[in-house]
Amino acid sequence: MNRNLKIQNVINSLLRKALILFLVSLLLPECSSFGPKNESSSLIILQVNLVKDELLLDEFVDPRLQKVTLRKGDSTYEYSENSEHYYYFQNLKDGQYEIYDAVHLLNRGGSDTASGSTKQPDKIDIDFDKKAIEATRLNLEPGSVVFMGTFNIKVNFKFQGEPEITVNFSKTVEQEKAAFEHLYKNFPRNGWGQKAKSRAKFIQSIGQ
Repeated sequence: MNRNLKIQNVINSLLRKALILFLVSLLLPECSSFGPKNESSSLIILQVNLVKDELLLDEFVDPRLQKVTLRKGDSTYEYSENSEHYYYFQNLKDGQYEIYDAVHLLNRGGSDTASGSTKQPDKIDIDFDKKAIEATRLNLEPGSVVFMGTFNIKVNFKFQGEPEITVNFSKTVEQEKAAFEHLYKNFPRNGWGQKAKSRAKFIQSIGQ
Protein backbone atom coordinates (compact mmCIF):
# COMPACT_ATOMS: atom_id res chain seq x y z
CA MET A 1 0.00 0.00 0.00
CA ASN A 2 2.87 2.35 0.86
CA ARG A 3 4.44 1.46 -2.49
CA ASN A 4 1.26 2.44 -4.35
CA LEU A 5 1.09 5.70 -2.39
CA LYS A 6 4.67 6.57 -3.35
CA ILE A 7 3.95 5.86 -7.03
CA GLN A 8 0.86 8.06 -6.85
CA ASN A 9 2.88 10.87 -5.27
CA VAL A 10 5.48 10.63 -8.04
CA ILE A 11 2.76 10.77 -10.71
CA ASN A 12 1.14 13.79 -9.04
CA SER A 13 4.50 15.53 -8.86
CA LEU A 14 5.18 14.92 -12.55
CA LEU A 15 1.72 16.18 -13.48
CA ARG A 16 2.25 19.36 -11.47
CA LYS A 17 5.58 20.00 -13.19
CA ALA A 18 4.05 19.39 -16.60
CA LEU A 19 1.24 21.82 -15.82
CA ILE A 20 3.72 24.47 -14.68
CA LEU A 21 5.76 24.08 -17.87
CA PHE A 22 2.60 24.36 -19.96
CA LEU A 23 1.51 27.56 -18.19
CA VAL A 24 4.99 29.05 -18.59
CA SER A 25 4.91 28.30 -22.32
CA LEU A 26 1.62 30.21 -22.58
CA LEU A 27 2.93 33.20 -20.64
CA LEU A 28 6.22 33.33 -22.54
CA PRO A 29 5.47 33.08 -26.28
CA GLU A 30 9.11 33.63 -27.19
CA CYS A 31 9.82 30.17 -25.75
CA SER A 32 7.89 28.66 -28.64
CA SER A 33 9.23 27.75 -32.08
CA PHE A 34 8.88 31.37 -33.16
CA GLY A 35 12.47 32.49 -33.72
CA PRO A 36 15.25 32.54 -36.33
CA LYS A 37 16.82 29.18 -37.15
CA ASN A 38 20.16 30.70 -38.09
CA GLU A 39 21.83 33.98 -38.99
CA SER A 40 20.63 33.88 -42.59
CA SER A 41 16.95 33.34 -41.66
CA SER A 42 14.60 36.20 -42.52
CA LEU A 43 11.17 37.40 -41.41
CA ILE A 44 8.39 39.24 -43.24
CA ILE A 45 5.77 41.24 -41.30
CA LEU A 46 2.37 41.92 -42.83
CA GLN A 47 -0.36 43.97 -41.16
CA VAL A 48 -3.98 43.26 -42.06
CA ASN A 49 -6.87 45.22 -40.53
CA LEU A 50 -10.18 43.50 -41.18
CA VAL A 51 -13.40 45.45 -40.50
CA LYS A 52 -17.05 45.41 -41.56
CA ASP A 53 -19.60 48.18 -41.69
CA GLU A 54 -22.51 46.39 -40.00
CA LEU A 55 -22.66 44.64 -36.65
CA LEU A 56 -24.25 41.21 -36.91
CA LEU A 57 -24.11 38.83 -33.99
CA ASP A 58 -23.10 35.88 -36.15
CA GLU A 59 -20.29 37.70 -37.97
CA PHE A 60 -16.65 38.42 -37.15
CA VAL A 61 -16.43 37.57 -33.48
CA ASP A 62 -12.70 38.04 -33.88
CA PRO A 63 -11.89 39.91 -37.11
CA ARG A 64 -8.64 38.16 -37.91
CA LEU A 65 -7.52 36.02 -40.78
CA GLN A 66 -7.11 32.29 -40.33
CA LYS A 67 -4.99 32.03 -43.45
CA VAL A 68 -2.60 34.50 -45.06
CA THR A 69 -0.27 33.31 -47.79
CA LEU A 70 2.75 34.79 -49.52
CA ARG A 71 4.15 33.60 -52.82
CA LYS A 72 7.70 33.22 -54.06
CA GLY A 73 7.81 31.88 -57.59
CA ASP A 74 5.75 28.68 -57.62
CA SER A 75 5.95 28.23 -53.82
CA THR A 76 3.53 29.57 -51.20
CA TYR A 77 4.12 30.28 -47.50
CA GLU A 78 1.53 30.65 -44.73
CA TYR A 79 2.16 32.78 -41.66
CA SER A 80 3.68 30.99 -38.69
CA GLU A 81 2.72 33.44 -35.92
CA ASN A 82 0.42 36.39 -35.44
CA SER A 83 -0.01 39.09 -32.82
CA GLU A 84 -3.16 41.19 -32.99
CA HIS A 85 -3.32 42.29 -36.65
CA TYR A 86 0.30 41.51 -37.50
CA TYR A 87 1.16 38.30 -39.35
CA TYR A 88 4.71 36.91 -39.28
CA PHE A 89 6.32 34.72 -41.94
CA GLN A 90 9.51 33.39 -40.43
CA ASN A 91 12.66 31.59 -41.51
CA LEU A 92 12.24 32.50 -45.15
CA LYS A 93 15.06 32.25 -47.64
CA ASP A 94 16.14 35.23 -49.69
CA GLY A 95 14.22 36.05 -52.85
CA GLN A 96 11.21 37.96 -54.16
CA TYR A 97 7.95 37.64 -52.20
CA GLU A 98 4.43 39.00 -52.72
CA ILE A 99 0.96 38.60 -51.24
CA TYR A 100 -0.98 35.61 -52.58
CA ASP A 101 -4.27 35.07 -50.75
CA ALA A 102 -6.11 35.31 -47.42
CA VAL A 103 -9.11 33.64 -45.79
CA HIS A 104 -11.34 34.56 -42.86
CA LEU A 105 -13.63 31.92 -41.36
CA LEU A 106 -17.00 33.20 -40.17
CA ASN A 107 -18.23 32.18 -36.74
CA ARG A 108 -21.91 31.56 -37.39
CA GLY A 109 -22.65 28.79 -34.93
CA GLY A 110 -25.66 27.00 -36.34
CA SER A 111 -26.85 29.88 -38.52
CA ASP A 112 -25.12 28.73 -41.70
CA THR A 113 -28.27 27.35 -43.25
CA ALA A 114 -29.97 27.88 -46.56
CA SER A 115 -32.69 30.52 -46.73
CA GLY A 116 -34.72 29.95 -49.88
CA SER A 117 -32.20 29.82 -52.69
CA THR A 118 -29.61 31.82 -50.72
CA LYS A 119 -26.97 30.34 -48.47
CA GLN A 120 -24.77 32.64 -46.44
CA PRO A 121 -21.01 31.99 -46.83
CA ASP A 122 -19.03 30.30 -44.08
CA LYS A 123 -15.81 32.06 -45.04
CA ILE A 124 -14.51 35.15 -46.76
CA ASP A 125 -11.89 34.69 -49.48
CA ILE A 126 -9.80 37.80 -50.01
CA ASP A 127 -8.75 38.16 -53.64
CA PHE A 128 -5.88 40.56 -54.24
CA ASP A 129 -5.76 42.27 -57.62
CA LYS A 130 -2.64 42.74 -59.72
CA LYS A 131 -2.03 46.25 -58.39
CA ALA A 132 -2.09 45.10 -54.76
CA ILE A 133 0.17 42.15 -55.49
CA GLU A 134 2.73 44.34 -57.24
CA ALA A 135 2.62 46.85 -54.37
CA THR A 136 3.60 44.17 -51.85
CA ARG A 137 6.41 42.71 -53.93
CA LEU A 138 9.77 42.90 -52.18
CA ASN A 139 13.25 41.41 -52.37
CA LEU A 140 14.13 39.67 -49.13
CA GLU A 141 17.78 39.58 -48.10
CA PRO A 142 19.38 36.98 -45.80
CA GLY A 143 19.16 37.70 -42.07
CA SER A 144 16.66 40.53 -42.38
CA VAL A 145 13.33 41.54 -40.83
CA VAL A 146 11.14 43.34 -43.37
CA PHE A 147 7.76 45.07 -43.22
CA MET A 148 5.66 44.28 -46.30
CA GLY A 149 2.90 46.81 -45.67
CA THR A 150 -0.66 47.24 -44.39
CA PHE A 151 -3.92 46.01 -45.88
CA ASN A 152 -7.19 47.62 -44.76
CA ILE A 153 -9.98 45.25 -45.75
CA LYS A 154 -13.63 46.21 -45.41
CA VAL A 155 -16.44 43.70 -45.85
CA ASN A 156 -20.02 44.74 -46.51
CA PHE A 157 -22.41 41.84 -45.99
CA LYS A 158 -25.55 41.76 -48.09
CA PHE A 159 -28.82 40.01 -47.32
CA GLN A 160 -28.52 38.21 -50.64
CA GLY A 161 -25.52 37.68 -52.83
CA GLU A 162 -21.81 37.73 -52.19
CA PRO A 163 -20.29 40.20 -49.70
CA GLU A 164 -18.76 43.35 -51.11
CA ILE A 165 -15.04 43.45 -50.26
CA THR A 166 -12.85 46.55 -50.48
CA VAL A 167 -9.08 46.15 -50.23
CA ASN A 168 -6.69 49.08 -49.74
CA PHE A 169 -2.92 48.81 -49.38
CA SER A 170 -0.50 51.29 -47.87
CA LYS A 171 3.08 51.33 -46.65
CA THR A 172 4.40 54.30 -44.71
CA VAL A 173 7.40 54.93 -42.50
CA GLU A 174 5.07 55.29 -39.51
CA GLN A 175 3.45 51.92 -40.19
CA GLU A 176 6.84 50.28 -40.62
CA LYS A 177 8.15 51.70 -37.34
CA ALA A 178 4.97 50.68 -35.49
CA ALA A 179 5.27 47.12 -36.85
CA PHE A 180 8.85 46.75 -35.60
CA GLU A 181 7.99 48.26 -32.22
CA HIS A 182 5.04 45.90 -31.83
CA LEU A 183 7.20 42.88 -32.62
CA TYR A 184 9.85 43.92 -30.09
CA LYS A 185 7.24 44.70 -27.42
CA ASN A 186 5.66 41.26 -27.69
CA PHE A 187 8.85 39.24 -28.22
CA PRO A 188 11.59 41.25 -26.44
CA ARG A 189 13.92 38.30 -25.76
CA ASN A 190 13.34 36.70 -29.13
CA GLY A 191 15.83 36.91 -31.99
CA TRP A 192 13.20 38.48 -34.23
CA GLY A 193 12.33 40.98 -31.52
CA GLN A 194 15.95 42.07 -31.20
CA LYS A 195 16.25 42.58 -34.95
CA ALA A 196 13.00 44.56 -34.92
CA LYS A 197 14.32 46.76 -32.12
CA SER A 198 17.38 47.64 -34.20
CA ARG A 199 15.22 48.42 -37.25
CA ALA A 200 12.88 50.65 -35.23
CA LYS A 201 15.84 52.61 -33.84
CA PHE A 202 17.30 52.98 -37.32
CA ILE A 203 14.03 54.34 -38.71
CA GLN A 204 13.74 56.75 -35.80
CA SER A 205 17.27 58.02 -36.36
CA ILE A 206 16.49 58.74 -40.02
CA GLY A 207 13.43 60.76 -39.09
CA GLN A 208 15.32 62.97 -36.65
